[in-house]
Formats: sequence, C-alpha cells, structure tokens
Amino acid sequence: MRVLLITTGSYPYGGAVTNRHLSYLKGMAELGTDIKLIVLQPDNKQSELSIHSEGEFNGIKYKYATWYLQPPRSIVSKVSNKIKSHLEACRIIKNDIQHINRDEIKLIVSVPSVIDILPYLFIRWKYKIPVFHERAEYPFLGVNGMVQKLLLSFYLHYIIPGFDGIFVISKTLVSYFGKYVNESDKILHLPMTVEHERFDTGKKESNKYGKYIAYCGSMYTDKDGVPDLIEAFNLFCQHNSDTNLLLIGDNRDKIKFKQIENCINSSPFSKRIYCTGWVDRDQMPGYLDNAAVLALARPDNIQAKGGFPTKLGEYLSTRNPVVITDVGEHTEYLSDGVSAYISKPGNTAEFAEKLRLAVSNPDQARKIGEEGKKVALEQFNYKLQARKLYRFLNTIHYA
Repeated sequence: MRVLLITTGSYPYGGAVTNRHLSYLKGMAELGTDIKLIVLQPDNKQSELSIHSEGEFNGIKYKYATWYLQPPRSIVSKVSNKIKSHLEACRIIKNDIQHINRDEIKLIVSVPSVIDILPYLFIRWKYKIPVFHERAEYPFLGVNGMVQKLLLSFYLHYIIPGFDGIFVISKTLVSYFGKYVNESDKILHLPMTVEHERFDTGKKESNKYGKYIAYCGSMYTDKDGVPDLIEAFNLFCQHNSDTNLLLIGDNRDKIKFKQIENCINSSPFSKRIYCTGWVDRDQMPGYLDNAAVLALARPDNIQAKGGFPTKLGEYLSTRNPVVITDVGEHTEYLSDGVSAYISKPGNTAEFAEKLRLAVSNPDQARKIGEEGKKVALEQFNYKLQARKLYRFLNTIHYA
C-alpha cells in the first residue's frame, strides 16, 4: 500500500500538526507502507531545520510542491503560489498512479480549506482512487458572517460525503462528522499519537532554569490557557520559593506574543518565568523530561471541546506528573489523583493547588506520573494507532 498525504506546514521539523503526522506515519512505515508527504507549501513559521524541498525522515518521504524560504507578501504572489502548489501536487499524484497499481494507492487530504480540498476530490473522480480526510478540530472555528456559514454548510453536506473515509482525533468529532458521512464504518476515531520512546532521555542533574514547571505550545493566543497558567503560577509562588515556570514555544512574532508578554511582565514573580523561544523536535524531549511538573491550563473553548492536544501525550510519555484542566476528553483517559492532577478550567486557584500538590509530594507525584505513562502507552502509542489506521485505509476502496 502506498499512502500519499496532502498537507501544509514545516517538515520534518515543525509544530503539533507535524508531530502528529510524523508519529502515525512512522508507524505505518514500520508496517511496510510506502509513505509520501506532499507538502503544498512551507509554513509561515517554518523551522530553521526544515530547509530542504524534499527528503526522507523516519522512513517517510516528503516533498514540497512549492518551495521558498521567504513567504510571499503580495496577494498576487500568494495566489500564484497556491495555484502552483496544487498543480504540482496533482502532477506528483498522477505520476505515482502511472507507476503503481491504483488499487494500492490511498490519498489522505489533511488540509482544512474547502478550496484546498476540491482538487483532490477531482483527482478521486478522475483516477478512481480512494481519498480520505483528516480532522483534528472543528471546522471553521469562530464562524461568523453569511459567506462563512454557507461555506461551512457546503463543506459538511457536499465535501465530507465526497470522501471515501474520514478519521478524526476525538470522539466528539466522530459524533459531529458522523451525521454527514454516508456510512458509519467510513469514519474512524484516531486519537492523539505519540512516539513514546522519544521521551526516555532521563533527567539532567542540572540546568540553567533550576527546578521548573513546564508548558510547551502556542505562545500567541489564549487557546492553551497560558495567561491562566501564569496567574496560577503567581498563586503557587506565594507558598513556593524554589520552582520556576518555563514556557516553551515560538515567540518571534512580538505583536502576537504581546498578550502573554504582558502577563509575564505584570507578574510579581516575573524573574522566575522563563521563555525558551522556538524549540525544535529533537530538543523538546530534554526540556519536558527535565521538568518537575508539566502543565496545560486549557480553557473550556471550542478548540478544547473538539480537539485533543498532542502535547498531552508527550507530557505523559515523560513519566513526569501532569497538571491539566478538565476539558474535552481528558477525563475519558485520565483520572484525578491517579494518572494526572486535574483542575476545573478557568479556576486558577484550584490549578495552583494542583501544582502545589505535584511539587510538594514527590513520591505521590512519581506514582501519578508512572500511571500517566501507562495511559500513554495503552491509548496513544503510535504503533497501536498506526495499525488501526492501516486496517481502516486497507479495507476501504474507491466506490
């Protein structure tokens, strides 16, 4: 079986979407699947290590349909690059179809835009190959205005039924999209996946941040609750003098970073809050492994309801205690005081207390961290989930 996956972003080094693709595709490659990532164009936050237009990583071939290191600025250039990327991606797919039995080809479209999806539904019709769709969050988040509502309706009623199969990251999304697929066996729940062995690096005896609570992820919005985390840390510090806060994530865009920067600067404990800036894939395990506690104060927003954070699987894989909020489907996998410390979303006082419990009782925290690791191995193991996806793709054919 050959799997072609259409996406955008930074590969092989990038953010959460990159890591999700690389984890389950690595599992597919280990099962003998021929994998090719077709990246439509580089990301605006392209990693400095993702500087090649094509290559291979962990048995996964990747190729950019359009390549540049400086993002286009004018609208004409952006539209031109977009068109070129789709034409080249279609050419790559056509070339593969000519050299391989089309019954063995499975095309996955992992882009959210209706405009970006349409060329590959045309490919499906023209070459009679099965095409699948991946969703990791609700479509059209924050939809407002008549045009966007019409696009959402078109996407749900006409685009989604046009796929041979769809796989989503949460059970909530299974229920949401299940109303629009033709048959119930055409939708698969593929939860967050993690390469757990990446996080067996062990703690370093010393580091420049001292003892710390760590968060990794977006530093530009409040979708992960970083302002709430900082507020909870302020409360935590009233009873703790030796544990710092480490915020791991890209902060190069100073305008977007301003909200979180203001929270840090207004903290009475700002000297105990550190920002690493962008950290690449190979460096991330060391930062997470060396933490005393790993924190995610996600608010109860629509992203949390439909999605599932990749970082949580990475947190759990370290064996370190994890402090999270009760949002989305967290508690379907984790139990408070057993495999994680779980707080009500938006309750910074309770979150601060959970941080205190995790730091002040290391023996109990160690046990909870070990239980969390078991959950990651049993539920989010990339090998197990790749087998499930392999069976799903292999049993569905063009119809």
